[in-house]
Amino acid sequence: MVPAEADLVLWADLGKLRASPWTRESFSRIAAADPGANDPAFAEIRDVDRLVFAKVPHLRDGASVLVAQGKFDRELMSKAFARNGAVENSAYRGADMLIRGEEALAFLSRRTVISGLTVAVRAAIDCNIGVARAIDSESWFVRLRAQLAHAKGAAPPMAALYVRLQPATREALKREMGEGETLEEFAGRIDLGSDLDVTAIGNVRTELQAKDLAARMAERIRDARTRPIVAAFGFASVLDSMRFSARETGVEATLHVSQRERAEISDRMAIVAQTIASMRKNQIEEKKKP
Repeated sequence: MVPAEADLVLWADLGKLRASPWTRESFSRIAAADPGANDPAFAEIRDVDRLVFAKVPHLRDGASVLVAQGKFDRELMSKAFARNGAVENSAYRGADMLIRGEEALAFLSRRTVISGLTVAVRAAIDCNIGVARAIDSESWFVRLRAQLAHAKGAAPPMAALYVRLQPATREALKREMGEGETLEEFAGRIDLGSDLDVTAIGNVRTELQAKDLAARMAERIRDARTRPIVAAFGFASVLDSMRFSARETGVEATLHVSQRERAEISDRMAIVAQTIASMRKNQIEEKKKP
């Protein structure tokens, strides 16, 4: 359902994320601490099994679309969508739609909903019925998927990201990070089993650029490892597991975190999550004050 013109695609299996021993405790703590946990919109997010988010600037600057699959309460979702403005009931190619200004929420089936700018939602529906090209026919996307599959096998990941970099994005990377001006494409995946594995692929123009980028990134990780905050959070061993390698015009980076390290990292991430939830609660209370 992702239009062929998309330049960023994020896929995530939230069902796996909620069930994973790496993250399920953090999810529970967030739900317990967040003052919005009983909000209908929040509950719907908890019920999402899989989602795809895509940016489609070809349709309009800033256009994006979100496709979600799971167990949905249509009435609750409709009420949540209508909170921020008047809603118009509509339909497009057999899908019921709610339109609010320039945004839309479409119910494709009992288990699939699409949201985003109306033009992007309609484009996704066009892809779904085969009257428009989808992203899985694009050479850059096919290439990145093949590279990630070669690195990790055919089993679906917990999450995956695919990006075709535009000139402005490369300039921003160079400005903010001092790297990335030669990147053409980027992809990454996260696998959560007993261990955590992250694989990232960056494609550049030449083999020399690939070797140079791999060497520079490895040097940056070595520098980061010596910083006090890294040691304070216990991430030194994580950085030690990072590896960079150049293959033709691609750079592959891998990260491995063992089950033994999981509990400590999970506790620290849970603390961060609780802190964010507490800050949100304080902001809500401040807004309620006269």
